[in-house]
Amino acid sequence: MVRICTIPFIILLFVSVLGISNPVSAGVINPDISVIGQIISKRTDDAALEDARIPTLDLGETELVFDSYLNPYSKGLFVLTAGNEGVETEEAYINIFKGLPGGLALKGGKYRIGFGKLNPAHPHAYSFIESPRVMLAMLPGEDGFNEVGVQASVLLPTTGSWASTISADVIKGSSFHPDETKSSAGWVGRFSNSLLINDTVPLDIGTSVTQGTNNAQWKTKTMVYGADIKTKIPLSGLTNLTLQGEYFYNNSDVVFDSTTGDFDANKRKGFYAFADLKFWERWNAGSIYDQYQPMENKDLTNKTIKYFVGYSLLEETTLFRLAYEKFMPEESDTVHTLMFQMVFSMGPHKVHQF
Repeated sequence: MVRICTIPFIILLFVSVLGISNPVSAGVINPDISVIGQIISKRTDDAALEDARIPTLDLGETELVFDSYLNPYSKGLFVLTAGNEGVETEEAYINIFKGLPGGLALKGGKYRIGFGKLNPAHPHAYSFIESPRVMLAMLPGEDGFNEVGVQASVLLPTTGSWASTISADVIKGSSFHPDETKSSAGWVGRFSNSLLINDTVPLDIGTSVTQGTNNAQWKTKTMVYGADIKTKIPLSGLTNLTLQGEYFYNNSDVVFDSTTGDFDANKRKGFYAFADLKFWERWNAGSIYDQYQPMENKDLTNKTIKYFVGYSLLEETTLFRLAYEKFMPEESDTVHTLMFQMVFSMGPHKVHQF
């Protein structure tokens, strides 16, 4: 009887050893899959728009997110967006975060460039609906600073509660000249620091710089400098206040004679600052102010103030946001805009309150 029971056990053990020594399914990876959608309603009195003073209701971009660990040292991510212009690849990259010499981390593919605090995040994660106007005016790209590139980063050795990271990217550079098909590489550098104040309040401080060719024919350059700061102050167990700001300085060579390539330096600056109060566990409210010198006339200053409120339905899969924006261009009429947004997600990638 003992022998009869032992034989199946030996067979099972043998099969198990074969499975371990011959990892047939080692390369099979099932990614996490999520879908994030949004509904946006807007009413604006901007006379330059066809739907001025007419409430609109639109389906915003839908995001399909696929990501997974490729192995214990790296992850892959794909973000596909579906909108009025069809399906596009917003991000597709590999991130190798450990296993390389010297603590080096590598990232390669198409991704939102890590310039400042807001640009790396997807706009649906913001509390205030839509990116600040200063970012659209100062950073390259028509819909965020998003590029094909390779990034190397390293965590610097520090003491105490400090954590400092330095990174460098080599990018394709097409965001600097979106109307031209000729490629001309650019680069990005960033230095960021994180620390704790009184063991309870985190503080993030960073600087960024990027350069690229804005006119491939005449090889004129654009350089953008940035500085950012962010803190989150706990007020109680369910209440905290986020304070954040960024400063931008844009120095662009602008060609004024297309036959000779003669150009002038167009130097502009701008910033944004916001306060976001999260309270009653599922609510948040705040305001954001930004101002900048427009590309068309650097002697002018455009200003915007926006008030926003958000509510999370039970948990983070469904968010409602309401925002009022007052845009004050220096040489034209003030524009008032009221916006409503509902963001909903299915899958492990939750839409979060910023």
